[in-house]
Amino acid sequence: MNWFEQMCRNAGLAVHHMRHPEDAATQTQEVRRTIEEKKVSPTVTLRRTTIEEVQVQAPQPPPPQP
Repeated sequence: MNWFEQMCRNAGLAVHHMRHPEDAATQTQEVRRTIEEKKVSPTVTLRRTTIEEVQVQAPQPPPPQP
């Protein structure tokens, strides 16, 4: 990606994050990643990747009372 495309992408992401700030209220952290590999034949390898994550969401403010 050249510098102009990268600048346009970053500007678009900045606008997106300003319009949708709720995405920033969620934090995800990877806890564990395990990779299992098994050689099925001389040309085929079976690989299984398990990713365990913890997702923390900020509490939602109560709706305004009329």
